[in-house]
Amino acid sequence: MTTRIAIAISLLCFLALCLTLNAQTGGDVADQIKQLQQESRNAQMKNDASWAQQHLADGFVAGNSWGDWQSKEDFIKDLQNKKSKWKSGTISDVKVATFGPNAAVSHYTFTYDAELQGKHRARTVICSDTWLNDSGTWKTASTHCSLVVACLDSTPEEIKIASFRW
Repeated sequence: MTTRIAIAISLLCFLALCLTLNAQTGGDVADQIKQLQQESRNAQMKNDASWAQQHLADGFVAGNSWGDWQSKEDFIKDLQNKKSKWKSGTISDVKVATFGPNAAVSHYTFTYDAELQGKHRARTVICSDTWLNDSGTWKTASTHCSLVVACLDSTPEEIKIASFRW
């Protein structure tokens, strides 16, 4: 009788552990990150600071294609001040690499037309974001984008990638 009770309790504990782990990963991590990546860009284009406050990790840092770094606080302040005015923006070619159930890196192409920090910028950039699962909520720890440029002496197939620090 004691053995049956011990087996039943062990099975219940194992089932509870499996359910907890599945709830934490919430299914396919790569699909979750792809969805969050789109939500992130949509929120950024709407200057939605509340989304950023919920989904940027403590210690977050952004590196942009014109060579500036931004902390989480500065990034959110820019959204709150509505400094950015977006005409258009699309992400494409989103790929996600997962590192267990709690870490992922997305990389994608972002083409936009906007006024950012008082300057008009219309460009295509390649970006990578590092995502962390913080107690069941996916948060961005870091984002970095680099300008995609075509050299004058290259063919369209030979587009070269460059990051500029001004």
